[in-house]
Amino acid sequence: MISVHVQPRAAKNRCCGVHDEALKVAVTAPPVDGKANKAVAAYLAELFGVSRRSVVLLSGSQSRKKLFLLESLTEEEARAKVAALVVSAGK
Repeated sequence: MISVHVQPRAAKNRCCGVHDEALKVAVTAPPVDGKANKAVAAYLAELFGVSRRSVVLLSGSQSRKKLFLLESLTEEEARAKVAALVVSAGK
């Protein structure tokens, strides 16, 4: 599972580092009719190198803070990828 803080209506999709102990992700989609949720799930699938079907929104469908399950990754793989994303976002 991964906690994500979402910034909708951004200029481009990107990982912005950490916000309030969650991975901060900016997406271009607006927070209307689940568009931002779908965009975040697709972007997480791209970032983590998994299929879109492997990314499941567990909670926070109407909130900026969301909890996603990455079904095809082990906890160690997910932690390593998050650490790499945070480091690259800080550059």
